[in-house]
Amino acid sequence: MGRLRRWLIIAGAVLLVALLTPAGLYVWASTRDLSRYQSQIVDQVRRATGRELAIRGQLRINFTLSPSAVAENVTLSNMEGGTRPEMARISRLILHLDPISLLLGEMRIGRVELVGADILVERDANGRSNLEMTPPVEGSGPHPSERRSLRVRTIPTLPWINRIEARNSTLTLRETADRQTLVVAIERFVGTASATNSPFTIDFAGKVNGSEPIVLAGRAGTFDGWMRGLPGELKLDGKFGAGVMSISGSATSKAVGVSGSIEARSMAALAPLLGFPFPETAPVAISFKLSNPRAVTKVEIVELRIGSSVAKGDLTLRQDRQNRPVLVLNLTADKLELADLRARSPQALIAAPGVSPIVPPGATIPVPPSPDQRVIPADPYPLDMIRRWNASVSVKVGELGGMSVKVQDLSIALALGNGKLTLRPAATIGGGQASFDLQIDVAPNNPVTTINASSSRVPLNEILTLLGFGTGFTDLSADIDLRLRGTGRSLRDALGVATGSVDFAASSGVMAPDAVPVFPGQWTKLLAFGERDSGRINCVGGRVDVTNGIVNMRRFALDSPRFTAVGGGYLHLRNEQIEIVLWPEPREIGLMSIAVPLRIKGNLARVSGEVDLNANKLPAGVPPLARIPSLTAAITAAGRAPAGAAAGAAAPNACVRVAAQIEGLRPLMRLQLPQPPVIPVDRPPRRPR
Repeated sequence: MGRLRRWLIIAGAVLLVALLTPAGLYVWASTRDLSRYQSQIVDQVRRATGRELAIRGQLRINFTLSPSAVAENVTLSNMEGGTRPEMARISRLILHLDPISLLLGEMRIGRVELVGADILVERDANGRSNLEMTPPVEGSGPHPSERRSLRVRTIPTLPWINRIEARNSTLTLRETADRQTLVVAIERFVGTASATNSPFTIDFAGKVNGSEPIVLAGRAGTFDGWMRGLPGELKLDGKFGAGVMSISGSATSKAVGVSGSIEARSMAALAPLLGFPFPETAPVAISFKLSNPRAVTKVEIVELRIGSSVAKGDLTLRQDRQNRPVLVLNLTADKLELADLRARSPQALIAAPGVSPIVPPGATIPVPPSPDQRVIPADPYPLDMIRRWNASVSVKVGELGGMSVKVQDLSIALALGNGKLTLRPAATIGGGQASFDLQIDVAPNNPVTTINASSSRVPLNEILTLLGFGTGFTDLSADIDLRLRGTGRSLRDALGVATGSVDFAASSGVMAPDAVPVFPGQWTKLLAFGERDSGRINCVGGRVDVTNGIVNMRRFALDSPRFTAVGGGYLHLRNEQIEIVLWPEPREIGLMSIAVPLRIKGNLARVSGEVDLNANKLPAGVPPLARIPSLTAAITAAGRAPAGAAAGAAAPNACVRVAAQIEGLRPLMRLQLPQPPVIPVDRPPRRPR
């Protein structure tokens, strides 16, 4: 009986304490001036960090099973010279308190919870981070009137908090103007550690620069390590969108050795993380190793798998003398499937504006116009990226698969530096060679674009297929030499005022009826479509001069088994309007009735052809020629090998020779050519200096 009575007394005492504790807390809070604690917190932060903490809302206590102090609209000042006055802006700061310490008149914090925080981490021009917080400079010693010893004054420090939580917050990491700014949208973050130098365990969910959702959990070094820029031991696993990611290794003052892997739906999904505009691709998987010998960060790309294509290489990142990042990337692959780089559904055969479509064998795909019915893209150049980045990219591919053309020994060199972008691809296409050189110089006020391209013995069908125009030519090998230069902030602007020249020549081949769908009935018969020599072409040659965005073709010759034709016209690059006239001369008298001039009109997106007898008329007051030299005789003579040529030497291109002599063979033809209209230049506003 005595034992039962003792247990009842203990149970009653526990119940009494449980009932009186909330009441005691309430009485304590009602009799305490919480503004005193608010002032103490502000003063302690100032003494420990040298920064000003402002709590614009009153501090209040919430009495629950886990008592907490709630402060709203809290700000922490930034370092001097920062890009904004506040380093941190917090909508609500919740300090979870120890209930026993409250009864004793103290305020001990067990964990901190941030809601709606906006935190900025940045560096100034001298490389100093705003995370480097130093207490204010104290006096060298006490004044004599204070009559105190010269003992060093102690600076109060903030107590370590074992658990930090954040939700619906934003963390902005801004290094320098030359580096990409990282904006981390925090949906959920929980970080725990027993001390600043003990392992830091995190649980994170959010996005980086608007990327796909990222979920990470595991060990992430130490808090002190992150503050010094060397986290420590890392072991993180999580998800990246529909894929997975893993990071493990260590980053200490002695050495950096981190390995990892990322799987994503496409290379485009990695663009926000890496700050480079990657295209849409097939699913991608990357395995890498990161090391940091001295001042150079090196990433070994163990395997880069995009769909069925596999590549490997390395990436290095260093600083130049102006402390700007310099990136060097090298990639090699034995075979690369083009379909993996531009993943599309089978129905999506037309590419987006500015991107060549994937053309399956035997298909004919027109170049898709933009919404304004223009083919030349008007997308502005990434001027900020060109000015900011210093990079060198080298890609070598043994064979490019998935196309109707055979592309081998592909090499792509891309360089960014000193405000210039240079792109130089080269490859073996069919049985010939082709190269391209594009340079965009954004250092001047108005960017300068220079384009040089050349091909030697490359089938014309394969060149047009790579450009996205489709098929229609067979065995028509082309030699092209293109030189263009223009100014503007997009390719359309630059070509609209471009100056340069294009020389072209093509040898014997066959043209299908759908290659140039502009021929009326008379020209269909001249080309003998459906007959023995269906679409046979002996040669094509000529020269184009480009002046202020106008492509003037005044030297053009085409020869076939049934006729020879010369002509010319213009292509206005500012509005993409085209007009060309061809005058045929038949080889047989029986074809005189169908050998009529052909006028081709329209724009780059759509052209049409029609017979035009008025093209033979001369301007008023210009008398006709008394004698017109024979084109067929001239082209036959031009095709003969010169005297003394070595046996087996290639015969000269007759069309090129005739095109060069066109002023002598047809001296009045230039007067009959269509004249381009005058279109004013629509120049963009100049960038302020």
